Amino acid sequence: MKLSAPKCAFTLVELLVVISIIGLLAGLAIPAISGGLLQGKKAESLNLMKQFGTLTLTYSTDNNGALPEEGGEGLQSFSALGAPSNATAWYNVLPPLAGSLEASNYRTKPSSFYEKGSLFYLKAAKYPKNKTASAYFAFGINSQLDGIRLIALRQPSRTALFAEARLPDEIKLTPTGGKSDSLGQPKVRDSRFVSRYNGSGIVTFCDGHSESIRAATQTDALNTNNVIWQQIDPAVAGN
Repeated sequence: MKLSAPKCAFTLVELLVVISIIGLLAGLAIPAISGGLLQGKKAESLNLMKQFGTLTLTYSTDNNGALPEEGGEGLQSFSALGAPSNATAWYNVLPPLAGSLEASNYRTKPSSFYEKGSLFYLKAAKYPKNKTASAYFAFGINSQLDGIRLIALRQPSRTALFAEARLPDEIKLTPTGGKSDSLGQPKVRDSRFVSRYNGSGIVTFCDGHSESIRAATQTDALNTNNVIWQQIDPAVAGN
């Protein structure tokens, strides 16, 4: 007579313990993975906006210190990007310097404006669901520099050139709350600056470098020791 081998089985208590351990490990891993993904998006945004800083310096050198135009008032339609009045806008004159498409070329296929390969797309930004009717810029040029020559700035390393800008569907993470009108336009200022990375956002300065600036409190992003948004010196503003 052969003796049957004892059957091995998990008890209910053992299964519950295993499930609890798996749940605990998953709870620890998910925040770490999410944090890693956010840091990756932040690094991409930092590099892209730094590229625009470098392109602006090149453009300014070739144009006697002048900055490119803001590119229209308010939210722009894709057809408006190619208007003659926007021919010298930053989104049309800077990308070709890097061998990339200018914004006006996305009129025939607006969806490509928000895809990998576009110099205007930031992964961390929360774009509207219906985003092809207008060109939503997740970052823009500092509107407070309009008419000011780059070579006239006294503190270019602290003066904002480009900054991340809040979109309509994003929560108000700006120091002053920001205005709800024309969000996504190609220009930005302190009141539309947004923090997409756990309380911080990217600012590119007029010397070409980019930094992650905290925007959780008004004293951080509006402190002129950190970021200068508006040139109030008549000697500078008049140039």
